Amino acid sequence: TPLTEQGIVGFANGLAAQGSIPIAEIQFSDYIFPAFDQIVNETAKWRYRSGGQFSCGTLTIRTPYGGGIAGGHYHSQSPEAFFAHIPGIKVVVPRNPYQAKGLLLASIRDDNPV
Repeated sequence: TPLTEQGIVGFANGLAAQGSIPIAEIQFSDYIFPAFDQIVNETAKWRYRSGGQFSCGTLTIRTPYGGGIAGGHYHSQSPEAFFAHIPGIKVVVPRNPYQAKGLLLASIRDDNPV
């Protein structure tokens, strides 16, 4: 089944703006680039552009990255630095399964896009 990462994040933005708490999952971080426009220009800036009237703050985007998943050159990139430099979103990187669980739960509870 084909996936549309831009659509996944776009739908999640809409859900978050309407009060839901969406968790968008991108299969591999390499595939997040088609959603780059939605994340950078909508998710990160929506609250600022609307003067605080609208927000996608409850949105969490989750994706595996880096080596160790034996995915080859299209499944082993680490694009998190692109997003770490975008005002309006938070980037978290766990170092073990315990932190992964804690950071995921904290991200879901956060009032900012993570």
